[in-house]
Amino acid sequence: MRNFCTLIFFLSMTHYVSGQVNFNARVDSTSMLIGDQQNLTLTFVSPSSQDKAELHTEYLDTCSFLDIISQTPWLKSELNNQTTLEKRLRFSIFEAGDYTIPSLYAILGSDTLHTYLIPLIIQGIEPDSTGLLPIKGIIQEKSKWTDYLAWIIGVLSLLVAYGLYRYLQYKKKSKMIEAVIEVPVVIPPHEIALQKLYALKESKLWEKGEVKEYHVQLTFILREYLEHRYGIPALESTSHEILRDIRSLSLKEHVSTIDEILNIADWVKFAKGIPEENVNALALDRTIDLVESTKPLLTTETNTAD
Repeated sequence: MRNFCTLIFFLSMTHYVSGQVNFNARVDSTSMLIGDQQNLTLTFVSPSSQDKAELHTEYLDTCSFLDIISQTPWLKSELNNQTTLEKRLRFSIFEAGDYTIPSLYAILGSDTLHTYLIPLIIQGIEPDSTGLLPIKGIIQEKSKWTDYLAWIIGVLSLLVAYGLYRYLQYKKKSKMIEAVIEVPVVIPPHEIALQKLYALKESKLWEKGEVKEYHVQLTFILREYLEHRYGIPALESTSHEILRDIRSLSLKEHVSTIDEILNIADWVKFAKGIPEENVNALALDRTIDLVESTKPLLTTETNTAD
């Protein structure tokens, strides 16, 4: 039992140390009840002279079981010629079972540091039946006129409504009124997507230094199109889940294109990567080509009179 507790302790304090460099991932507890909340804390320590590290946490997006409620940015502090970066993610899990938080990695110069896998045990909540009491019998009370007040009000309301209906019918017969019904115009998903894509292209956000905002808007348009065109929950899914749903449809020839667009966006959003300018424009052009090639074909029926 003691050895097991020691193992759990070291797993919850997973880290990798290289010299004076330390990349650490830990949770408050490796065992929790379903629906409870706790923190995943990431800590990176390096000499102040070597603080240009790339910290990658995008693998957390592949954890479909992990519901991230909130997260802090990387907070920086310095002490004794050492720089410390810390990030805290508040999460919950809503299905009982055994799970594993994947290994995260950081790049410092030519070195790559990894955290250990973190096992989680999620326990369900058993209903408490000890407090149930026997059902008491119904206590009969004497009827009062107020017991029928709701019925009286209901009958009077029906009479008033019927009288109003008859009055309106009479007025309608005396003067016919034509009602104009406006039929809402339904814009197909591909037209909405193309309008937004060309507007995004005109904005040229990446040329203004707003590369992250550009890729956020681009992937939102792509996710929105896939959800409305094919009925998959793309707006609420991770990149991995979207690719899984796309493979189940007749879109296998577009999987690599969608994968590349989503991966570039994840790299920019989560790893703060800066792609080359032609990559930004190419991602948008490929999204436009994807929408054009997957939009429904219009068929026209022509009636020929003899």
